[in-house]
Amino acid sequence: MSLKALFDQVKPHLHFDELKSLLQRNDEVRLNRYTGSTIGFLLKLLHDAKEPVWVITPDEDSARALESDLIEIDTNDVFYFPATSDKPYDKEIITDPAIMVQRSDIIQQITTKKYPFLITSSRALFEKVGSPINFRKHTITLIKDQHIDPDSIRETLTDQGYEVVSFVVTPGEVAFRGGIMDVFPFTGTYPVRIEFFGDQIDSIREFDPDTQRSVSFLNEARLVPNISRKSGVSDQLDISLKYASDNTIVVCIQPDQVHNQLRELWNQANTSYKLNSTAGTPEPGELYVSPDDFNTFIGKFKRLLINGLYESQSDVNIELNSNAQPDFNSTIKLLKSDIEEKTKAGIRTWILCDNDGQRDRFEELLGEPAADFDYVLSIHSLHQGFILPDAKIAVYTDHQIFNRYHRPKVRQRKIRGGFSMKEIRDLKSGDYVVHVDFGIGQFQGFKQIVVKNIPQEAVVVKYAEDSILYVNVSSLHKLQKYSSKDGAVPKITKLGSGEWARKKAKTKSQIKDIARDLIQVYAKRKASKAHSFSPDTGMQLEMEASFEYEETPDQMTAIKDVKLDMESERPMDRLVCGDVGFGKTEVAIRAAFKAVADGKQVAVLVPTTILADQHWKTFKKRMRDQAVSVEMISRFRSPGDIKEILKRVAAGKVDILIGTHRITSNDVKFKDLGLLIIDEEQRFGVATKEKIKSLRATIDVLTLSATPIPRTLQFSLMGARDLSVIQTPPPNRQPVYTEIHSFDPKLIRDAILQEISRNGQVYFINNRVHNIEEVSEMIRKLVPDVRVRDAHGQMKGTELEKIIVDFYAHKFDVLVSTNIVENGIDIANANTIIINRADMFGLSELHQLRGRVGRSNRKAFCYLITPPLNDLTIESRRRLMALVEFSDLGAGLNIAMRDLDIRGAGDILGGEQSGFINDIGIELYTKILNDAVKELKQTEFADLFEHEEQEIDLPETSLEFDVTAILDKYYVSDDIERLNLYRRLANAKNVTEINEWTKEVEDRFGKLTQNAQHLVIAARIRLIASQLQLDKVLIRSGKTWLTCPDPKSERGGIFYEKGLFQELLKRIEQRLGVSSYKVTQKDGVVRIVLENTVDIMSAMTTLEKLKQVNSEAIVHELT
Repeated sequence: MSLKALFDQVKPHLHFDELKSLLQRNDEVRLNRYTGSTIGFLLKLLHDAKEPVWVITPDEDSARALESDLIEIDTNDVFYFPATSDKPYDKEIITDPAIMVQRSDIIQQITTKKYPFLITSSRALFEKVGSPINFRKHTITLIKDQHIDPDSIRETLTDQGYEVVSFVVTPGEVAFRGGIMDVFPFTGTYPVRIEFFGDQIDSIREFDPDTQRSVSFLNEARLVPNISRKSGVSDQLDISLKYASDNTIVVCIQPDQVHNQLRELWNQANTSYKLNSTAGTPEPGELYVSPDDFNTFIGKFKRLLINGLYESQSDVNIELNSNAQPDFNSTIKLLKSDIEEKTKAGIRTWILCDNDGQRDRFEELLGEPAADFDYVLSIHSLHQGFILPDAKIAVYTDHQIFNRYHRPKVRQRKIRGGFSMKEIRDLKSGDYVVHVDFGIGQFQGFKQIVVKNIPQEAVVVKYAEDSILYVNVSSLHKLQKYSSKDGAVPKITKLGSGEWARKKAKTKSQIKDIARDLIQVYAKRKASKAHSFSPDTGMQLEMEASFEYEETPDQMTAIKDVKLDMESERPMDRLVCGDVGFGKTEVAIRAAFKAVADGKQVAVLVPTTILADQHWKTFKKRMRDQAVSVEMISRFRSPGDIKEILKRVAAGKVDILIGTHRITSNDVKFKDLGLLIIDEEQRFGVATKEKIKSLRATIDVLTLSATPIPRTLQFSLMGARDLSVIQTPPPNRQPVYTEIHSFDPKLIRDAILQEISRNGQVYFINNRVHNIEEVSEMIRKLVPDVRVRDAHGQMKGTELEKIIVDFYAHKFDVLVSTNIVENGIDIANANTIIINRADMFGLSELHQLRGRVGRSNRKAFCYLITPPLNDLTIESRRRLMALVEFSDLGAGLNIAMRDLDIRGAGDILGGEQSGFINDIGIELYTKILNDAVKELKQTEFADLFEHEEQEIDLPETSLEFDVTAILDKYYVSDDIERLNLYRRLANAKNVTEINEWTKEVEDRFGKLTQNAQHLVIAARIRLIASQLQLDKVLIRSGKTWLTCPDPKSERGGIFYEKGLFQELLKRIEQRLGVSSYKVTQKDGVVRIVLENTVDIMSAMTTLEKLKQVNSEAIVHELT
């Protein structure tokens, strides 16, 4: 059933006609008992009546929930005006630029609408904005073909507070490159690129700040100022309601709470003003709206007050006969009896489900509707349910039935830009780099050098003892940014010492041994047999249907993969990776139940006592309705209890045994073990790992890991390990409120007190061991009644575990620790984390640390404490802002993945590999791993992988010619950008990538210069020659010299023996003529000399003629 059908049933009972009539005769109408989402239905009617409406809610969450309901009921053109979340007179907080843009954008849009429908909160109205007069005065409209002086626009934008940068990435920035101006205005999703021809606007394009590529053409662009008080143009501020037309209806939801909120904010502003004001600080009335001003101003409009507590009575009232959705506390039995009662009263129950999976689950749990059990399921999502007896209807939401947080479906405005993967990989002067052939050095910038009278550009890399290496821009694919675990500083290589070659050889040998072991275990598994589990039973489906959350697509794929593995005869060895809270445990629970349903026992091995306890509670809770015996052995159990449990395990009376490494002891005997589940295998000792290894080839093994595994590694290990990666965060998780602030004892005290007041706990992360006790003492002084303990990695294992266990048991309130706090532990009661010196952490570390809170239905808070904001680098600011922007669990994970890739490589291949990663960097490490696995698959294990298609390695062809091929400094002035463009062109794998590069450069910098054209031609020649398996191309004195592979090499053997050399000569004769070439041989090197080469363009055209057949033949032979 559709939501429209529900709306049609509800509509006649909302008293809308009476309301319209009362509003015509009165300035104020009060509505009461409009429960749940009935308010959304009423406002939909008001919207459709073509009236300008401003809706004011007590807080931001209510505003978003209301917007979500209106979107769900198919209401178009609903505008949400957000608050900035700035604190009054707090100069040390970073404002999210996306909010700034949204506020300016909404104001700009409603000024163009006849009947704007706007939703906002008391907090958003509290902050004054630039007045309508100023807004119109400072808006710049640019039209294609318009004549306007670019310098005047530049001057206006800088006066408005726009920052001049090299490349635009965030709102409020502007860049100038020759006749091109890039500007990121405070409106719209994309920045704008304006290209001038003299003083005429030649084109206007929107572009993506992440790629800097144009995405669409415009005829007109409006550059709107920032309406917040931070803008240089906000010389006169006013209440945002000034933008509402005189005939606007103002709807106030819970007006008493709206007024209370405004009064509280006003008092805070006055207190902050007294504490922080200096000479010239504006008074609160200049920046904020007082409750009295709000009351005076709102009195000018028609008012609709919904669900308020009033001091005075009014005759102009409407009361709705409605009730709120009852609390079923996740109990289906209560829901069933409620539906039966409602059916007897002639009331039909609607259950709104967020998705197909939820609907299917309710069908399983409730059974078929009947005459005495009248209900209907609909895939829609309202914020709150309600009961309308007069309409004979009850509307329930699935998230309220299961006590889950409901994430409002708001129209997310993605403000592109900020911190990107590109910035993480970009090189800056002083960065450590790895040259594949010469080792680790420091990038020192560019130098123009002259080679054979031709000016060339080279990258300067400094090595030990001040040795310098010049890397030609055509060889930049060999140069990578050095990345290591935990940002370790590398040892710089000494050129010519041979240490780099030895280090690479040692690493390759070690990696090869690891890969060999993995493939051997895989081969052994392939040859052996294990129990083949039965397909899913009815009991399995019933148990799965009771899962109170919604499975993500990745999670469902992992569950299916595990079940297929279990049902096959081959022993399962699957690794399920995913961030904390992404649903790996549920995958394990379903696998365990499947094993138990077939009469087999299950062992669950975990690294810590707390995890054992958590898994035991989770497994018991999930299987409470099935006759499954779940037990645990750990330090939480007495020796007597353990002895009794082991006796029952041996007798087959325990189905699932959960425990630490104690499970692998010799006295633990299973009657019929069918499945071993391992959580965080990399954290066990050698003896435990050996025991696991012996089990791997005979029983099914499922391993769980919270460390995301890099994609490159997944590919490398295909066929050596079965992997399932859960990358989708669970829906309907509360986002973590994230705030960046300079160090402020008051903020720390307030954050701790707020959490303690709701009986919660707090993490305080301080990553320096030497002053951790001082920090603990500071917190004790700030909040004397709070229990504080500290923990760090230099403590003994037992001492550290005891502190964590006590925190888990809520024996103290604040844990001050380094970033060693157990990542796998769910302390659901700890929902505030304060991270001291957040600027010192990598983005992935911050992401992981923040992931420790917000794992329950409570709202969670993360405070990033930094030095004064003026002292932060732009990079630090952007990194921290990225975290604020991606407040969702799992959002922005791709950015965090960079550092996590490194940790993941160490974890999956063994901790000792971290040393090698630090020695040579993750990129080169991954390349060597790929090469080692490929080599093993082609040699020692060729029979095992005979059906797998092999990848071809193309040679690194070198190229020499007598023209300059560079990006001129006047064309691309920014050194870093020039370097990154060179690197991307050097890494191009095909003609499409070269063409894309060319389009991007022309889009961003204008028409290619002649030297830049030479660079593109050189890239194409190098690519074609590589596909032809040629070692070198030399273009000089009207000839092209093609150097063929060394006949003694493996590639050379194929090239000559398989007739590919002859094929190439035949092609030359067919396409270019017999007299167009000659073959020379000197010192064993074979060269083909092509005559009549006018320039490098003609050389490229000639090679393209030869490429067409020959390269396909070579690829065929090599595979």
